[in-house]
Amino acid sequence: MGHVGDMRRRRGSATRLVAATVVSVVLALLVQSGGAVAGSPVTSPDRSGSRELTAHRGTSVTSQFFGLHAPLLGDRFPNAPVGSLDLTTNNVYWPQLETSPGHFDFSRLRGIVSQARGNGAKPLLVLGVTPSFHSKTPGDPYVGASVPKMDAWKTYVRLVATEFRSTIDYQIWPEPNVKNNFTGTAQEMAALVVAAAKIIHNTAPGSTVVAPAMVLRLMSERDFMAKFFRARVDGFPIGHYVDAVGVDPYPLQDGTPEDALKLVTNAQRMLKNEGVTAPVWNLEINYFVPVGGVTPAAPPSPRLSMSYVIRTYVLNAAANVKRVYWLIWGRYFNLGISMVGGDGVTPTLAGTAFSRVHAWLLGQRARGCTQDRRTGVYACKFVKAGHATWIYWVQGGTARVPAPSGARRVQTMYGAVSHLRGGDWIHVTNAPVRVYH
Repeated sequence: MGHVGDMRRRRGSATRLVAATVVSVVLALLVQSGGAVAGSPVTSPDRSGSRELTAHRGTSVTSQFFGLHAPLLGDRFPNAPVGSLDLTTNNVYWPQLETSPGHFDFSRLRGIVSQARGNGAKPLLVLGVTPSFHSKTPGDPYVGASVPKMDAWKTYVRLVATEFRSTIDYQIWPEPNVKNNFTGTAQEMAALVVAAAKIIHNTAPGSTVVAPAMVLRLMSERDFMAKFFRARVDGFPIGHYVDAVGVDPYPLQDGTPEDALKLVTNAQRMLKNEGVTAPVWNLEINYFVPVGGVTPAAPPSPRLSMSYVIRTYVLNAAANVKRVYWLIWGRYFNLGISMVGGDGVTPTLAGTAFSRVHAWLLGQRARGCTQDRRTGVYACKFVKAGHATWIYWVQGGTARVPAPSGARRVQTMYGAVSHLRGGDWIHVTNAPVRVYH
């Protein structure tokens, strides 16, 4: 993707715009002592009928797990507990850094990096795209997506790495498995990655080299990803050269966080088959995203927006994804979920959900997610200092679960806390709840 204006051109099919339903936020007591909860099944989840969605050992959640794209960096910093920042939307690609052949201007990027680090967030710089004057095919209508001349590429990467060292991390290219972003082959991208990785590892050894972000929505995109990781350069596969693998697991336009999880876990299986051991980073995520770049997304209700944000970070932690960057801390017409209001600053309920899930997960170690086959209840377990936390939800309808042994409190995604007693049942809806000691 180049910038926000052009990186949306290719996701999802057109759909008519529908009005978002305005719902009031009602904080209700979710815990029922004994008996049945009105409107919900009277049976508890069948633990023997649960299916595992993730492995039992997932991410140990640090502040850097909570990433954002923040287009107003340099002016405003997000009003959120963000630990890492993807600079995709900040106009600091190669053509903005090398404004004419041999003339580099890092002043704006310096300010953004300083601001991010001053607020405790690690910046991730996306190195591509190609300036027209360094393209092998300067007449290409998508010249920014064209293959650059290797000598110019190496010079650029070396200067950036020398300037910023390990104060930033480095993503090699934005979504090369989308034609508008890269017109070369998987092998040509592999050559660019290896050249950059060697320079960065030598010049900035404390930084992370992230493989190009790969979109996972379409089969053709997944095929390109597989070809890329099968490519060999200097006798070694690509996994030998990178420290992390980037994915952009946008589901189809009506897809859910659970659908995005399937894309991530399928990609992890493919990487394992190719012998890639580097951890996975989720570099872009949002929902209800159409393809084409001209069709507005149909935004969900505030309640569903909150639910999707929390479920996304919970499921990615369980899947052992090391960072998740939400696109964006802002508003954009074909992104379904907005984390800020019309002023571009004030958090929406989805923005408050980002802070909520940060409070729920920071310092926790993921211990797996399951789904009950009969009730549809998703259950994800986390552990910190010997104490367990459980997060429950269903995609639709209602269900109930018995309070786990030792649990003493339940918190809604809105922040309301209720106390538990032995024998209590917990009412579960599509709004995740946290159950803890």
